[in-house]
Amino acid sequence: MAGAGDSLRVWETRPQFHDLLFGIFSDRTLSMPARLMAIITFKNGVDKYWKKAALHAIGLAEKELIRPRLLSMLDEDVPQIAVQYCVAVARIARWDFPMVWPTFAEELASRVQAIAHDLDSSAGSGRQRCYTMEHNALYILHLFIKKLCERTLARERQALRSTAPALFAIVAPIYARRIAQFNEALHVGDSGGSQELLKSIRFCLKTLRRLFVHGFGDFKSVDGLVHEFYRATVGHQAAFYELLCGLPAESREADGCRVLVKIVLLYGKMHLEFQKFKAVPFITTPAVLPMLRWYWQQIQGEAPKLTAVPLERSGAAESPPLVLERLVIQGLELYRSVVKNLFYLADDSGQMDEDVQRCRLVIDSEILTAPCVAQMCETLMCHYIPLKAGDMEMWHDDPEAWIANEDLDHWEFDVRRSAERLFKDLVNQQRDRNVPELVRALQQPVTEYSFNIDGLYAALGLCANELYDHIDFCQWLRQHPPVDSPMSVSKWRIAWLIGKWVPVKFPTDERPHAYVALLEYARPGEPLVLRMEAIASLLCCIDDWDFDATQFRPYLQLSIERITEMLGSVSQADLRMRMVNYLSAIVSRMQRDIVPFAESIVRLIPLLWQSAAGENLYQTAVLSLVTKLVVALGAHSAALQPFVAPLVQHSIDLDDPAHVYLIVDGIDLWLALIRNASTMDPNLMALLRHIPRLLQGSTETLKSVLKVVEGYALLCGADMMRSYGPMLLSALHELVADTNMHVRAIAAGYTTLNVIVQSVQAELVGPALVESNTMWTPFTRIVDKKEAAMLLVHHAGFLSRVAVHCPQLFMEFLMAQDAQLTRTFAEHWVEIYDDVGQVPQRRLHSLGLAVAIATTSDGVLEMLPLMVPIWNDVLSNTGSSQLYFSDRDDDDDDDKYSEIVVPESERRRKLLSNDPAHKYDLKKAVSEGLAECERLNGVERFHAIIAQVSAVDLEDLKSQLS
Repeated sequence: MAGAGDSLRVWETRPQFHDLLFGIFSDRTLSMPARLMAIITFKNGVDKYWKKAALHAIGLAEKELIRPRLLSMLDEDVPQIAVQYCVAVARIARWDFPMVWPTFAEELASRVQAIAHDLDSSAGSGRQRCYTMEHNALYILHLFIKKLCERTLARERQALRSTAPALFAIVAPIYARRIAQFNEALHVGDSGGSQELLKSIRFCLKTLRRLFVHGFGDFKSVDGLVHEFYRATVGHQAAFYELLCGLPAESREADGCRVLVKIVLLYGKMHLEFQKFKAVPFITTPAVLPMLRWYWQQIQGEAPKLTAVPLERSGAAESPPLVLERLVIQGLELYRSVVKNLFYLADDSGQMDEDVQRCRLVIDSEILTAPCVAQMCETLMCHYIPLKAGDMEMWHDDPEAWIANEDLDHWEFDVRRSAERLFKDLVNQQRDRNVPELVRALQQPVTEYSFNIDGLYAALGLCANELYDHIDFCQWLRQHPPVDSPMSVSKWRIAWLIGKWVPVKFPTDERPHAYVALLEYARPGEPLVLRMEAIASLLCCIDDWDFDATQFRPYLQLSIERITEMLGSVSQADLRMRMVNYLSAIVSRMQRDIVPFAESIVRLIPLLWQSAAGENLYQTAVLSLVTKLVVALGAHSAALQPFVAPLVQHSIDLDDPAHVYLIVDGIDLWLALIRNASTMDPNLMALLRHIPRLLQGSTETLKSVLKVVEGYALLCGADMMRSYGPMLLSALHELVADTNMHVRAIAAGYTTLNVIVQSVQAELVGPALVESNTMWTPFTRIVDKKEAAMLLVHHAGFLSRVAVHCPQLFMEFLMAQDAQLTRTFAEHWVEIYDDVGQVPQRRLHSLGLAVAIATTSDGVLEMLPLMVPIWNDVLSNTGSSQLYFSDRDDDDDDDKYSEIVVPESERRRKLLSNDPAHKYDLKKAVSEGLAECERLNGVERFHAIIAQVSAVDLEDLKSQLS
């Protein structure tokens, strides 16, 4: 079969291939595997080649051969083949309807109608064939309608709405007849026929629910058949659910009952989609009110089952299972969509249009009446949102799984989560009714922990944003200490409450009480779930805007110990990673206060890294922790260099597949080490060999990599140039010479080159610049002058920097060039000055020209008449003042808003203060340049050159230099 699959992939682009595949599938004399492979290959080919714009698209002639036969295999009775066949037909219809095959919907509908008529009139063995054909035809129709509903173009939406009434008029009667036939089959005990009818009902319902929700634009003008259908579905859902309730609990998961369960849930999906896409008609449709009441009856009827087993008896007995948990969730979400929906609320100005007023009237007078809201809150608080005996059992048997499950936002599959959402919205939208009652209940003393108390405490946490003006939580906390409860659930709820209230309202002077309580709850010996919740709430305190590091300092050591103990208590990688993140948050917020405890954290790193092997996200968390520890230690982090360098090495190794996940955090750690270093470890220096490949990699990390190189240059530029100078400059040269690179990337590359030139002595950097040919690229780009002005400014700025710092090297390079090239370069170099925007960069440019004039090159000397106005302009704006400036963008300074000054910041300031570009007097530079030019060229020639300068400009220059 594998060889056959390879052959099919070779032939799939040949003409008539897909027509042949359909023929093989249609031939029932062939084996089932051959037919299945043919229809699967056909379906995949339709996906890739049916669209006319596709590469190797199926030809029009071949499509014309396939289309007439598409609906000829509706009697396919092999389930695996039938499913693939239906999907293939629907996908062809997706591309061809309505433009190429406008009659597809009509043809399919007529086939569905004819098959349904044949089924109604058939008997005996022919009835099974009719069932098969009906199921396949309805399934194709469902897939076709589903794809139409997903389209968003106006023309395609109109095609759906023009087709929907006719399709609805055909399928709705079939649905009604199958319902009646199912009732009759149940009455006579025909189990086989009832199963087939259930399948037909399900396919009809899948089609009708989408036609009902998406197929009609204005519900005020829809046919009475549509309203009659929806009205009938309310009773049908109740009847099917009653039938399901009558079955034994163990049989509800059997294959025969799955279709029944799906049908019951399909009705709920239709109600939810109706409310989501047609909010106003949903409320104003008369059948909705009995439907909502029915759902609430089921929610209320199932509620006692949730709290049937007391908390203290968890594990001794099992709670009776809900008949259908997802139906309860659907009901909760339906009510939530009514309670909190923008379509039923006034706008910002307080105005309501007529439809909103009508909906609001129905909601307030018939759905969310005062007694109903009170009953809903009581039911939810007493039965749905408390922890259950099953939770206690899981706390004992598998606490880590419970913790991981609790953090998932999966309310669609969890009754308690869905109930919490509804309860919060009820209290939020009905504050005047619910808040006073809730506050009154919270003031009652607690002597015994129960479901009601847990639900009340849960309500206090869920509704913190609604209650903070009505209750003093800290005072309440003092008055309601934890009471005896199974598995310390009372303490867990208190820890959970603290985490909920800290971001809302928890005075700073009360925080120490919270720290003491949470650290006590997190001690070894308490249930794992409680310890984890306590530490999570402690992190909420630390991450809060009002966190006071000085106030937390006495609890820092114990907090680190508690987290370290938890790391030894949990085994799941996700939970260990969470503990690492908590530790990172503490290190980040406490900064220098962490120094006395750094050794204990460092001892954890090897064990954490070893336990994170193969867990890439876990490893990134460890790297982040080490990075924050390095930043917090500052200059003291030098001792970590031998220990951390291997972590960086592993993270930035492009030959290791894990680098995809680790490289960003690894480079951040590398940069933190360099910025905070005062000495250089050989292992850290050896990491420089990775720079060339990193510069060729993703632009996402380019900026950080360049900062790393700058950090090395500032810390140990001479050693760096001796060991890796030519290699680094060659890599940077490739970066700035890449014409496909973004201008900001090239600018960043030149910034790094400028830092290297500034940081390293001319006798070291000069040979490396020559060997790497780094000066040649900006020189030629300026000569050609074909690039954008912004790029030319960066080229000229770098050469000006080289001229100022390495004047002898620059002049030797210039004199080695062809005379015509030098003339063109000098001309363009002078012209670029007008595109230099910032005054400091203009001053650097003028200093470079002052260096360049000390030459005998005619090409440069001819530009003197144009250089003099530049010097006049700069001197008139800045005089000889020593301006402090840098080539770095303001956006690059990560320490601009930081309270901590890292050692690299001092190195940058020192570099800036010693920069000849602003330390050197511009007047003196120009005077010395002209004097050297006169010495080299002789007085007579020099005066001849000066004579070319405009008298006004020359006089201005003399006055500036005097």
